[in-house]
Amino acid sequence: MDSVKDKQIKDFYEFSGFRLDIQNKCLLKNDEIILLTPKEFEVLHALVANAGNVVKKDELLNTVWAESFVEETTLARNISWLRKKLGTNGEKFIE
Repeated sequence: MDSVKDKQIKDFYEFSGFRLDIQNKCLLKNDEIILLTPKEFEVLHALVANAGNVVKKDELLNTVWAESFVEETTLARNISWLRKKLGTNGEKFIE
């Protein structure tokens, strides 16, 4: 049986010096804010929440752009921007 704690949504995720603050919808590196667009934040949140698992393009598109139709290039562009904002390890974090 799942405990209540297991069902709670995380307030933040931490990885390699980054902190993804879910409540405030921001990304920090060493307490410095890294500016993200709302969609970049949603993409990163979806990826970090599923760390260690393959997240398919369709899953991301349906999660982040559920209310609208967008092409895969929109997702690819957001992934590219995120990798740049994550710095030298961007490719490692988002394969």
